[in-house]
Amino acid sequence: MLTGITMKNYTTFISETTFDFSATNYKILEKTNVGSNRVLKGALFIGENASGKTQVLNAIILLLDMLLENAEHNFIIKKSFYTEGLKYSLGYKFNVDGNEIRYDLVFESNLINSEKLYVNNELKIERLKNSAKTFFGEEKDINEINHALPLVKLEYYNTRFNNDVILNKWFDFLKNSIYMNCLHGFIKSYNPVRVSEQMITKYAENNDASNLNLFINKIGYNSEIVFKKEVSNKDNTMIINSDKETICIKKKGTNTALPLPLESTGNQAFVNAMLPIIFSTTNDCMIIVDEFSSGLHNELEEALVRYFYNNSKNSQMFFTSQSTNLLDTSILRPDQVYSFKFDAKKGTLIKRFSDENPRESQNMEKMYLNGVFDGMPKYNKEFKN
Repeated sequence: MLTGITMKNYTTFISETTFDFSATNYKILEKTNVGSNRVLKGALFIGENASGKTQVLNAIILLLDMLLENAEHNFIIKKSFYTEGLKYSLGYKFNVDGNEIRYDLVFESNLINSEKLYVNNELKIERLKNSAKTFFGEEKDINEINHALPLVKLEYYNTRFNNDVILNKWFDFLKNSIYMNCLHGFIKSYNPVRVSEQMITKYAENNDASNLNLFINKIGYNSEIVFKKEVSNKDNTMIINSDKETICIKKKGTNTALPLPLESTGNQAFVNAMLPIIFSTTNDCMIIVDEFSSGLHNELEEALVRYFYNNSKNSQMFFTSQSTNLLDTSILRPDQVYSFKFDAKKGTLIKRFSDENPRESQNMEKMYLNGVFDGMPKYNKEFKN
């Protein structure tokens, strides 16, 4: 599980900024929102527009892309535009069965300048530009590394870290991760072997909709999923005739099944979110969700978040949303929420709600709306002639 991210000179984060996903001393939601080794099962990022919320998710996505995709990446675009120089740094901490993995990177221009991997504070990989040392049983020198490729990735695919159990389990966790952007209707799987369990377009090829409809019934949604190869309207005019199953939504109490691309943005967002959430209840993974509130009614969003926390074990969901009703201590703990605001000189500033020590009985939504936790924008709402 991801326990922390540290960034400096990264996008809108000028000063060194750390996000801590370890549970504090709060006792609320202990059984549902806290995983093993007291690691939180995710966090909500909330605050004004363009304050840096998405960039935290992008830092997680960059890690996944670097380690799991077969492509080189344009690192320089992540360097802060608000500072001089060409360097920025990202650091990640994970807990795997009680073992700490720390992975630190420094980027310069479009290259990886340095890279270090630790397991329980024991150095396993040390790299400076295109030369490195690895420490898996014996010290080994490695030279002429591609500046744009992380050595951790090369060691995993070439040697499986000399069969290191902890690091291989870490990669299994990373590979199960899923990224969703609800605003753009985009979903990405990082594990080709599991993609049919994570993306509904692939799921429909070899499965029926029964498990999806069980989930829908638990949520209390007013529709059901059907897979059809032929779809026609009431005049029997054929709309779709395909050799592949088409994902359709049928509202309860009707006989009309509407193809998903013709459905509302909200229904599309809901259908895309179902499988990742179902998958997370039986597989440890990260779900990274941007613009979770796009298209979803705040009550539906709340139901999905509650379902995730009540049914997942050591999975995590990191998400952005503007739905302040989620700031309820029956849904999220104060240590699971970070507010964001942008300062013209200091860049993105964050505040963890638990740093203000709100009592468990206090109304976090009201406190946020009243400016206690920062990140609450103020706009002119009075327009007089």
